[in-house]
Amino acid sequence: MFSEKSYSEVNREERFFCFLLSHALLMSKHVRQGFAELVSKKCNVHLNPDELEVYVEAAALRDYWRDLGDPVAYSPETHNRRRAVLELIFQKYSISADVLDKHDLFWTSSKKLWNPNHWSEKALEEAGLKELIKVKWAFNAKPDILLISPESMLVIEAKVESAEGCKADVEYKQFQTQRLISELWQLLIPGFQNRKLVNAVLNVSSSLEEIPVIQWSEIIDLISGSDVDAFTRKAMGELSRYYRT
Repeated sequence: MFSEKSYSEVNREERFFCFLLSHALLMSKHVRQGFAELVSKKCNVHLNPDELEVYVEAAALRDYWRDLGDPVAYSPETHNRRRAVLELIFQKYSISADVLDKHDLFWTSSKKLWNPNHWSEKALEEAGLKELIKVKWAFNAKPDILLISPESMLVIEAKVESAEGCKADVEYKQFQTQRLISELWQLLIPGFQNRKLVNAVLNVSSSLEEIPVIQWSEIIDLISGSDVDAFTRKAMGELSRYYRT
């Protein structure tokens, strides 16, 4: 039989702690102000605590793709918008737009342009378009937390026990994909283009060199002395177990 501990004492799910942080940011001005000061120092990004948007598991590339038009009705207008987006992506990789008409991998059986997250990695490699596999990964990924304020954006990948996501049989590295997502956001989404965008990792340790790191211990300190509800303070405080010697 398992122990008699409460679930909050054994929960290790990163998404749960991302939810707690997002909840605290939305409900508490004290937390927003403290967090803004923290990321200003650690990530060199200014977030306005009075004008802060909070998104969890932000699949912005897929959401904006869907916003191009009804995928079932698929009007000429929807087709043209999809093609324009794909041509911008191809331009980023110095690939001719004509490639779209040369390969079936970009088209559904009903002659609609695929969302890049449906592209076949094998077909891309066989077509000599291996660099576009990374675009597929970017459209499939969902950064854990996206924070938007009038001048800046912070994209957070959260880790508790897991390391950076990698795949042994391919070149996939999670933090590189996160940076590509940010590049594509600013290439394709007008509302993101005039804001400074910074990628960061929310982690137990601070051992990374290539990307700014916020530590969970700093979030615990911020929330423990705040006006958020008792459950959020207690549940977030359980992460202290990773700092006990």
